[in-house]
Amino acid sequence: MSCPFTGTIVLIVPDVRGAVAWYTAKLDLRESKLKFDDGASGDVMLVSRDEQTQIVLSAEEGEPDRPILDTRSAAKSREWLLARGVAVGPVLTDRQGTHYMEMTDPYNNVIEICEEP
Repeated sequence: MSCPFTGTIVLIVPDVRGAVAWYTAKLDLRESKLKFDDGASGDVMLVSRDEQTQIVLSAEEGEPDRPILDTRSAAKSREWLLARGVAVGPVLTDRQGTHYMEMTDPYNNVIEICEEP
């Protein structure tokens, strides 16, 4: 199974190259030759094989919006993440019936994974 998520998020990390290594190994992403339009010169864009997932890693200071990636199956995505050694919480359900969970990268970025009803 390749990366089961879709969406584009920006993450602030203290070590861009270290984060590239972690995200390529854990989420099966690859470094893109494309540049992120609003990013600084040291930013790196990672993409999934089908290019439906894009994660921009930046060393810039600041607080980005809460990152959210979409998935077709929260339960299968959770299993996929756990098999790769990613810290991930339980699948929860909100009042609208959205299934969601949170994963954490080594830099304490929390990423919400959502399965819309």
